[in-house]
Amino acid sequence: MPSATNTTASKPDGPRAVPISKAERENGTYSVPSLQMALEGLHQDGMVILKNLVSDEHCDKHYAHMSGDRDRILEERHAGAKAYNQGVKCEQLSVHNNITILETTQADDVSKANILQAPCFTKPELLFDDLYFNTFVIQVMNGYLGEKPKWVMSTGNNALAGTGGLRQPVHKDTRFKHPKCPFLVIANTALVDFTEENGATEFWLGTHAYSDETSQTIATETTVFGKQRIGEPACPIREEAVEARRAIRPPVRAIMNKGDVMLRDFRCWHAGMPNGTDKDRIMIAQAWMAPWFPNYRTRLNLPLSQAKYFMGHNKKMEVVANLTSDEAVEFDQHRDNFDFAPTHYYDYYDSAHKNYEYPFQY
Repeated sequence: MPSATNTTASKPDGPRAVPISKAERENGTYSVPSLQMALEGLHQDGMVILKNLVSDEHCDKHYAHMSGDRDRILEERHAGAKAYNQGVKCEQLSVHNNITILETTQADDVSKANILQAPCFTKPELLFDDLYFNTFVIQVMNGYLGEKPKWVMSTGNNALAGTGGLRQPVHKDTRFKHPKCPFLVIANTALVDFTEENGATEFWLGTHAYSDETSQTIATETTVFGKQRIGEPACPIREEAVEARRAIRPPVRAIMNKGDVMLRDFRCWHAGMPNGTDKDRIMIAQAWMAPWFPNYRTRLNLPLSQAKYFMGHNKKMEVVANLTSDEAVEFDQHRDNFDFAPTHYYDYYDSAHKNYEYPFQY
C-alpha cells in the first residue's frame, strides 16, 4: 500500500511569474492560460511578475537617462526628508487609546535610501510603447480592474546605490479607508535586474485580501500628509500586525530580470530594501485605476509637445491627463503629490455594513 505521507519537498513561497511565448508576443496578447495565471496571481497573492515584456534596449536608454539625472533630482527635489519615499530616520511606535501610532522625525541616512524619480516624458526618443502602452499589461488590467482601466499616474523608484542596511518600514500606500476589492494596481518595470543584493522589494503576499486599514498605524498631527485627515490610516503597518502576519505567511523578495513588469495590488504590504551595490536600482511605475472607482482628482501631467503620442492609444484603456508645458511637467515630476483617495462617496466607508470577516484579525 502506498504511503499516505507526502514526501514531495514544498516549493519556496513566491509570486507567480508569467512567461511569454513567441506566439503570444507576435499576437500582442496572452493566451487564456497565461492570462488566467496572471489574474490568479493578483487575486490570490496581490502581486504577479510578467516576464520579459520591455526590451533591454529601451530599459538601458531609460536607465542611462535616469541614473544620469539622479544627482540633480536629489538636489532640487529631495532636499527635505518628507520628500523621500516612505523615508524615516527615527520611528517609534506608541499606543494611545489602544491605537498604535507611528511617530517619525525628519533626518538623514534612511530617508536618502529610496527616492521617487519619474521617467522623462518630454523627450520623444525615450517614449516606447512596450513601456507605456504595453498590450499585455493592458490586457491583464482589463481583466482585473474592469473594461478600459485608467492610467492616472506615473512615477519611478530609485533604491540608491550603497545604502547599506537602510530599509523602509512595512507599509501599504493607502492613506485612506480603501475598497475591499481591486481598485488600483501599480505596474513596475525593472530597468535592471532586481536581486536581494540591490534591493528587490519585500512583499507580504496575500495581505491585499486578508487585511484592511485596521492593520495600519494612524495619522497624527505631526505625520498627517497632504489632504489626509488626522485619525485616518497612515501607510506604516502596526508592528503587532506585521508579526501576526509573519507567523502565517512570511515576506518574500520580488526578484526580477531587466524588462520584467511587476503588477501589485495597491493594498498589498511591501517595503523598499537596501541597495548594497554600487549601482542604482531603478524601476518605472504606472498607476492603473478601475474605471468605476470614484477618484476624479488624480491625473497625469503630460507634455503638450508629446500629446499626439500619449493621447493616441485610447482603445482598451484611458489616459487621464492634463496637457501642459514641458517645464510644468518637469516641475511636477519626482514629487509624492498624488492622492488616490475617493473624491466622492467617501462617507460610504464609515457607514457601510461591515459584512466581511478576515480569517484572522489584527
